[in-house]
Amino acid sequence: MLFNIYSEFVMRQVLDNWNGGITIGGSKISNLRFADDTTLIAASQEELVALLSVLEQHSAAYGLDREHDNRREIKSIGRCEVVQSFVYLGSLIDNSGSCEK
Repeated sequence: MLFNIYSEFVMRQVLDNWNGGITIGGSKISNLRFADDTTLIAASQEELVALLSVLEQHSAAYGLDREHDNRREIKSIGRCEVVQSFVYLGSLIDNSGSCEK
């Protein structure tokens, strides 16, 4: 429970001045959060790298970094793939903003 409160606090700071993300139904969306699961959403790979960088900075400030772990380099995010739709927590999320499928 404490981790969830801590991560929510960090995410609010990260997103405080963030204007990126995608627009669905007239609302700007840059993340989906449920319990201890967070999904970041960006309009481009470059935007995702920038958002991950801000998240890493804020996380490190509160001791949530993995300083002594085998850290993955954010800059090598080339494995990311642009998709037309995906299932998240049982819901189909699609790039047109529709949920009719």
